[in-house]
Amino acid sequence: MIQKSPKTDLKGFSLALLQAIGVHLLFLALFVASSWDWAPFESTMPPVRVTLVDMGPIVAEREAEAERQARLQAQREEEERALEQARQAAAERLEQERLAQEQAAKARAEERARAEAEAERQARIEAAQARERREAQRRQAAAEAEAEALAKERELAELRAQREAAQRAREEQERQLQALAERRLAQEQARRDQIEAERLRLANAQAQADARQATLREEYILTIQELIRRNWTRPPTTPAGMTCTVRVFQIPGGEIISAELVAPCNADQVTRGSIETAISRVSALPYRGYESVFAREIEFAFRYNGQ
Repeated sequence: MIQKSPKTDLKGFSLALLQAIGVHLLFLALFVASSWDWAPFESTMPPVRVTLVDMGPIVAEREAEAERQARLQAQREEEERALEQARQAAAERLEQERLAQEQAAKARAEERARAEAEAERQARIEAAQARERREAQRRQAAAEAEAEALAKERELAELRAQREAAQRAREEQERQLQALAERRLAQEQARRDQIEAERLRLANAQAQADARQATLREEYILTIQELIRRNWTRPPTTPAGMTCTVRVFQIPGGEIISAELVAPCNADQVTRGSIETAISRVSALPYRGYESVFAREIEFAFRYNGQ
């Protein structure tokens, strides 16, 4: 709804008042003009008095009302200004709080960024240090390998030089022997052939003896394993692929002094106990015929492959 200003109401009222006064004056002028040439007459009627209506109280009342409306309007405008100022102050406080929160969030984000950047820098430093350590280790290993290769090469060179020197000495000795005793060359050659043949015979005999000894020791171990296996009662929990190292202490004749299971051994406790029981059931290990491979302390693997 549109409200009119008190000044506008007062102006309208004044204009209406002037118009009313003008109308009354116009009627009065017409009346006087029309009666200007009338003959005077005596009237029994009392004289008519024309008076203007006193509009002062009405004007004062309306001015007071206009002033009251103006004060109310001014009061409303003051209240609206106060309310607007309060809204602006609240908006400013909210804006300040928002700015403070944004600044705090920005500060936290910057702190996190600095922390992440520092962590990344430290990680790069550590990675670089690790690369330097690996490179130093690689260089050291390469230097050691090179030094070892050089040492081996020097050793091989020395061996070649010694062989060459020995070869030259032998050649020189042979030339001297050929010059001094050419007639004994055939005999010496025959003697050397006989010595070489004897050496080869002895070497072959030793190789055969070593082979027989190795075969005998393998047979000895297999015999001991089979003897223990015959006295072994396998628990149902024994897994296929079980392998335990058995260490036995004996005296000449094959009598067992003590026995134990040592690493490696992947058997459970029940299977370990069953193997130890099987060993204790063996009164003596094989001895006759195996005297050359007998040892007071002997180790061997006791296996179960699932069969």
